[in-house]
Amino acid sequence: MSLSFLEAIPLAAVNKSYRNFTVVTDVAGYRSSLADVGAVGIGRDYDLVAVKCATGVFHPKIGLFADKDGEVRATVGSGNLTFGGWGYNNEVLEVLRPGRDSSCFSGLADLIEAIQRAARPNGFLECLRTPDLHSYASLARKASLVAGAGTGRLLHTMAGPLTLQIAALVEELGGAEDMTVVSPFFSAHNGVAALAEAIGCQNVSVAVPPRAPSVFDFTAASAVGLNARPVSCDEFNDGRSLHSKVFDIGCRRGRLIVSGSANATIQALGTANVEAVVARIHDRAPLFGWTLASAQRCETTGEEAPHEEERASLSVDYDSGAIRGRVMGSGSHSGTWTVALAWGARREAAPDVLVDEDGYFAFRPPPAFDPARVASSVQVILSRETAEIRGWLILRGFIDAMNRRGPIARSIRRMIAGLETLNDLTAIMDYVSKDPRAFIEAAERTGGGRADREQSLGLNVSRAFGGGDALLLSEGNNKGSGVVSSGDELIDALVRMLATTLPAANDDSGDDAEEDDISPSAAPEKRGSSTEPNGGGPPKRVKPKVIDLAFNRLFETLTQVAPGPARVPGLFLIFDMIAKIAPRSSLGDELVPRLLMKWLHAAAGSKPVDVDFSGLDECVVVTVCRLAIGDPAKAQDMHAFLQGWNGGDVTEEFTVLCEPIAGRLNEEAIAPGTTQAQWTEVWAAILGTKTPWNRMNDLRKALEIKDGPYELPEGATSDEEAAIARYSARQGRLDRMYWSTTKFEDKPGCPRCGFRFPGVKATKFRRTRIATCENFTCGRVVIDVSL
Repeated sequence: MSLSFLEAIPLAAVNKSYRNFTVVTDVAGYRSSLADVGAVGIGRDYDLVAVKCATGVFHPKIGLFADKDGEVRATVGSGNLTFGGWGYNNEVLEVLRPGRDSSCFSGLADLIEAIQRAARPNGFLECLRTPDLHSYASLARKASLVAGAGTGRLLHTMAGPLTLQIAALVEELGGAEDMTVVSPFFSAHNGVAALAEAIGCQNVSVAVPPRAPSVFDFTAASAVGLNARPVSCDEFNDGRSLHSKVFDIGCRRGRLIVSGSANATIQALGTANVEAVVARIHDRAPLFGWTLASAQRCETTGEEAPHEEERASLSVDYDSGAIRGRVMGSGSHSGTWTVALAWGARREAAPDVLVDEDGYFAFRPPPAFDPARVASSVQVILSRETAEIRGWLILRGFIDAMNRRGPIARSIRRMIAGLETLNDLTAIMDYVSKDPRAFIEAAERTGGGRADREQSLGLNVSRAFGGGDALLLSEGNNKGSGVVSSGDELIDALVRMLATTLPAANDDSGDDAEEDDISPSAAPEKRGSSTEPNGGGPPKRVKPKVIDLAFNRLFETLTQVAPGPARVPGLFLIFDMIAKIAPRSSLGDELVPRLLMKWLHAAAGSKPVDVDFSGLDECVVVTVCRLAIGDPAKAQDMHAFLQGWNGGDVTEEFTVLCEPIAGRLNEEAIAPGTTQAQWTEVWAAILGTKTPWNRMNDLRKALEIKDGPYELPEGATSDEEAAIARYSARQGRLDRMYWSTTKFEDKPGCPRCGFRFPGVKATKFRRTRIATCENFTCGRVVIDVSL
């Protein structure tokens, strides 16, 4: 198996649409893939399950595919998941369609279900965990119900020896008259002899191609009474190495063509291996024009026949913050091993691990290692003295999310790893607008991603997929399964990433060589784009309406939660998204301040009361400073917000403890490159302003002293100024002044009599905090001293 091939050809062909991509492979193929340093998506974009057949090798070559409309196709062939298996070798492939091949789909469903039952710890197909193949079995079963059984049958060794199953079909066709075998491996002559005996055929031919791994032993066959002739034909006569497996059996009432994974060997035709072939009945003349050939014409490549893997490898999962796995292979590997984690050109030491008698082990990775952030596939390496055992690390949370959410999960995964393209970012924000609750709920599960946050740069998140204790290895068939955390772990990891990383320097995320602004319905992503798209022009950005809609939906969902502690996690999430995503809009310079103002309104009333100073306090302070940096005229409004946030004057303690500090995550995320001098200056400018609340409260305090000095409020009418003067002199009715301490959420009015201010006066009251009630029975001067 070649993972570079898998990712470059089959996976890339369906990359934009697939939901579930699972590969079940023999441990020998799995082990060969460990040398494939070009693999980057294993354990992230697709699942890989290694199984070890108890009596031989797991050898079927089957593909099962379904599109979004429910159309199903399947392939059964001879080619491995390698460049050779898909073109460099001479291979055969059966393509199955419902209706024409419904009977084949029935056999395929049986095989998948049999693999599901047998693939388990200590089972016939031994593995670390049972692969989830239920959806594939369901697809095949549904396809088998389409009318039109056809003449094909899918045969597999999980149902018994292929020799007996083929013999039964031959008998239905009146018995065999001749048989020609195409195979790269033969068990000398014993495989062909066993099948010839089972079907009762004496007229046997074996294909001799120009190039193949091995040659049939005609001399040994003749010595035991099997007279086989060497033949050839055009289909198997090219210069490529022969890897096709075909049994062409002429019968009295038709012709049976059997092709698939099974070589002409005892192991493949019996029950030692797991094999799959399609047997198709033809009622016309022979398909191949066989002619006599020389037994000596074949050049052998020396490739070995499939055999049981003896060398060890690791099957490894990452789940619930721990790495757990099993040594796959013969021999005892119990004891203490040194552990390393390797990806790309990097290698990092991990704690030593104890492997038990059954090969199981578990450990927590180093705190600085976060597999969710690693851009490439990761290998776990156990070493002891001269021995070394490797295995691919499968991220269970990612894989589960892929299966649930499909292509959007891969975009999120790439964003977590810092590899997102413009298309990814657009797709994610489009998805946010359609399902904002999934992100708000993820924020609630993760505390806004800040439960363990430290205000330092370059912070990594450990335990990216939540809690639980995967180090606890249970007994029986579920041994080593660990504890699966609840919720959508992929979105949880994204929330944590947003909370703990800075935007990349000179961020040009996703500057794909595409149209200037990409919408969700844009053309497919182009690969191999230049690092300077559009001839070195400005980097491309996401359309503002995509980001705007996503944030609007997030705010709508967040404000359905009552102000208070329950709203805080969602506030953290939206703050981090504004800081890291909104600037990537083509109108980021004007979109960011607008979203920050909306965020402040959503944050009002949610200040934590059980702590003196919180992370939300810091976010609020950074936000008001960022808005004042962008627009110094807003300093007074920002001071007014802080007064409302604190329920009064900003205390000296709050001023000192919450002053922005250049270089911290919040500050660098919301205003990158701002110096400490700039932060200090704007913080002092905000607190140095005098707000309308300050002026009205100063007036109230001044008027408590008869004939004391006071400053008339801005916007007061001459009648209101006269009323204030009379009140200061304690002349007339003192209750004509009314101090309103309740903030009006809707239309303002007189809190004494309930009379609403008309439109112009209401606007003036909001601006100046003073108005006269027009109710002739009241007439009081209302002064707003509320926060």
